[in-house]
Amino acid sequence: MATCHQQRCPECKRKFSYVDLQQHPWFPFCSERCKIVDLGRWFNGEYAVVEDLTKGHDLKDKIDLDDPDVQDALDQL
Repeated sequence: MATCHQQRCPECKRKFSYVDLQQHPWFPFCSERCKIVDLGRWFNGEYAVVEDLTKGHDLKDKIDLDDPDVQDALDQL
């Protein structure tokens, strides 16, 4: 039997239930309306990703490109 999960919509804060994420196309939102409202806020510049773009640049010289794990990660890009 499938487990029913509870989630709170980040837009309207209403609780909703879902069984499978593939069957809930608006996840993590409760509805298409909430998903579109959130997308509109991104387009209007109400949200922004703020990150120090120089962070991590000092590590590029320390990466061993011959390491198989590094090669595998780069291949997945």
